[in-house]
Amino acid sequence: MSLTIGSRVGAYEVLAPLGAGGMGEVYRARDSKLDRDVALKILPDSFAADPERVARFEREAKALAALNHPNVGAIYGMETAAGVNALVLELVEGPTLADRIIDGPIPPTEALQIARQIADALDAAHEQGIVHRDLKPSNIKLRPDGTVKVLDFGLARAMSADASKSGGALSMSPTITTPAAMTGMGVILGTAAYMSPEQARGKPVDKRADIWAFGVVLYEMLTGRRAFGGEEMSDVFASVLAREPDLALLPDDVPGSIRQVLRACLQKDPKQRARDIGDVKLVMAGAFESIAPALVIGNAARPRTSRWRTAVWIAVSGIVGGAAVGAAVWAFTPRPATRIARFLLDTPEGLALGFGAATASDIAVSPDGARVVYTGGLGGTDLFVRPVDRLETTLLARPAINPVMSPDGGWVGYVGAGTWQKVSVTGGPPVTLWKNLAGAPRGASWGPDDMIVFATQGSNGLFRGPAAGGTIEPLTKTSGEKGEAGHWWPEVLPGGRAVLFTIVRNLGSENMEIAVLDLATGAQKTLVRGGSHPRYASGHIVYGVAGTLRAVSFDIDRLEVTGDPAPVLEGVLTKQSGAADFSLARDGTLVYVAADADVTERRVLVWVDRKGQEQRIAAPLRAYTYMRISPDGTKVALDVRDEQNDIWTWDFARETPTRLTFDPGLDRAPVWSPDGRRIVFSSQREGAIGNLSWQAADGTGPVEKLGDSQTQRFPTSFSPDGTKLLFWEVGSETQWDMGVVGLKDDRKATALVKTSFNELNPEVSPDGRWMAYQSDESGQYEVYVRPFPNVDDGRWLVSSGGGTRPVWARNGRELFYLVEPGRVMTVPIRPGATFTYGNPQMVFDGPYLAPNAARTYDVSPDGRRFLMIKDAPRQGNDPAPEPKLVIVQHWLEELKRLVPTR
Repeated sequence: MSLTIGSRVGAYEVLAPLGAGGMGEVYRARDSKLDRDVALKILPDSFAADPERVARFEREAKALAALNHPNVGAIYGMETAAGVNALVLELVEGPTLADRIIDGPIPPTEALQIARQIADALDAAHEQGIVHRDLKPSNIKLRPDGTVKVLDFGLARAMSADASKSGGALSMSPTITTPAAMTGMGVILGTAAYMSPEQARGKPVDKRADIWAFGVVLYEMLTGRRAFGGEEMSDVFASVLAREPDLALLPDDVPGSIRQVLRACLQKDPKQRARDIGDVKLVMAGAFESIAPALVIGNAARPRTSRWRTAVWIAVSGIVGGAAVGAAVWAFTPRPATRIARFLLDTPEGLALGFGAATASDIAVSPDGARVVYTGGLGGTDLFVRPVDRLETTLLARPAINPVMSPDGGWVGYVGAGTWQKVSVTGGPPVTLWKNLAGAPRGASWGPDDMIVFATQGSNGLFRGPAAGGTIEPLTKTSGEKGEAGHWWPEVLPGGRAVLFTIVRNLGSENMEIAVLDLATGAQKTLVRGGSHPRYASGHIVYGVAGTLRAVSFDIDRLEVTGDPAPVLEGVLTKQSGAADFSLARDGTLVYVAADADVTERRVLVWVDRKGQEQRIAAPLRAYTYMRISPDGTKVALDVRDEQNDIWTWDFARETPTRLTFDPGLDRAPVWSPDGRRIVFSSQREGAIGNLSWQAADGTGPVEKLGDSQTQRFPTSFSPDGTKLLFWEVGSETQWDMGVVGLKDDRKATALVKTSFNELNPEVSPDGRWMAYQSDESGQYEVYVRPFPNVDDGRWLVSSGGGTRPVWARNGRELFYLVEPGRVMTVPIRPGATFTYGNPQMVFDGPYLAPNAARTYDVSPDGRRFLMIKDAPRQGNDPAPEPKLVIVQHWLEELKRLVPTR
């Protein structure tokens, strides 16, 4: 029950509320007998009717009464009056440790003074057989005189009477952590971010749970950040159970012995964790460091010191236990030279490394070097995670490209299905961050402030947005006068003050520049000429140049290079775009793709009939992306993404290719006019972002622009009479929208469908009455139909369970669509005055590719065959090697030797 100011509980007058927790409300009160202020802790009404909870409250009183220590908040008694049960506690003035940490990391000297007093309090409690089980900064008070008081043993459980015989085991009353138990009990016993893994699993715990929490609190004091975080309770539990705290965030002046204390306290397996807080106190005090020389004394010295040395070894074994012994011994013995290890990380068949984006890295390593995330699978658009110390590879998401790891290693950001998304590294449903505003990704970096800096094709500058989703903001803008074509591949520097990035002028890393943006001032400057895709590592900038990694020493405080670049590693895959396929972890692990990998998309074109039977077309192996069959069925126009990035045509009868476009800009998404005389496409020629253009299908005559646009536009369909051209655009204020251009008037573009959702791939029916398209308004892409041109007069959902890329049969009696990656569906259409349709049915399913978002297949004029794209099978004599994923552990040691910092 809540108390009112001035009310009394026995001899105590309530003065003011102090706070409330899961185990009670706390008030400031005046002891009228002893004339002193105290703290009254009152059992809430919801608990008072529960005998078990009342009993737990009484046990708390008994447990606290057994403690008498200067670092433990004292209990003065227990009071029951007028139906109120209250503990009378020492009133401790001053802020909590949580209040102190809000102001930022605590200097190591001060933090260790606090930590020693916390350890003293735990030591005293454990000696009495009492386990706190809820140690956290908000339960630790800092008195003005410097004394630390540990409060609220409200979750403590006295160990059984025969604890010494049972190894200190608690009574079998585990922490309640399951969602059902949380809901039913109305309280979580313990705070998730400070729970030990065994608590998070709901298992019985002992004093080692307090040792874990002590390590978590010490880490938070030194870094100003929680060791295990997350947006939801489930995220926190996943972090506690599966992730390691980033010790690289510790200040440089933290002693090595304290780092070892953290490692020993934060072992997830309690059998490997420090067993006694008293021994942890000895390591913190440096007790073992002073006797290190004795450990290497010869046999002549042994008689006098052997017992002491034996005691030290026993104590150290107690601190770390099992596999952690080596780590603690390292704290007080000479440190051996770090050994650099190189090995290949296997990516098994079906889960193999692949290349999903020509302008982004395909790999990312977690900050602790424990996991590698990479793209692969069908079309290189599956996202996999592979722990370095395990054989299992797990699919995280599809489609997905451009992976980027969160600073705590718990999330992977990526681009998939036209949106920026993130997914937990342990799996689960993806979370949408923002719609893809301006095309394919050009790199991303997840900063310590939980903001993601990214670049996209067509935006030409850098953007920043919260990793929780929300509003994005521009950071840079290219300068046309200086010939800048883009700002790509950002890297947020430690501390989040500045961002490294690449200035793109022409493709090829040797033609690019490494620059830095000061986020505080907005100033940017070039650091290195000739290089791309920068990464920061221990006072260095590491970047790619034509298959070689180079490094230069870098002053992160002045944002200036301090030496000359030097090569540090050969044989790293660097794509034609300048994207370098490597990633660096804070622990010194380097992951890269070997340069001999075949990055060319080796795809084939195949006819597939309605029974799923294939017939390969004789066209050469190339990076086919989009296709459209000519109206008479004799040719196909192809969007080919290789060194030319141009539009080609293939003659089925003559089996010959013809190049249609020749400009250096990217030409994409060809569509035939109804009479077959022209091909319209999206073009970036003359610096355009992606305007609509067309050219005679035989290649004669000039290329003609169909208007200017500030967004990327992709043509999809003509009206049957050829007077209107439908398109969809990327980069408008409402994400992806559909529009139409009149070809007989001033060629002004007008909107067809423009909502807060993504709408794309509009296709007009052969009779010109209906328009099919795809939209994500339901939460996933589905195929819809509207009247045309009066698109607001109706709307029908024709797909079921997802669908993209609709295409009409030439007779108008079927509507086909694709369920990614390679399932073709058909919906029967019944002619009539109104739009009438039947149920979707599968035509065939196979290993066919759907690279990028526009239409990647087509139907023959007779409707009997489908032209599909698939990966080319590798032959036994195929000279192109499979991609190799290389791991180099402790690579920073080699980097420091090759390029010393100044």
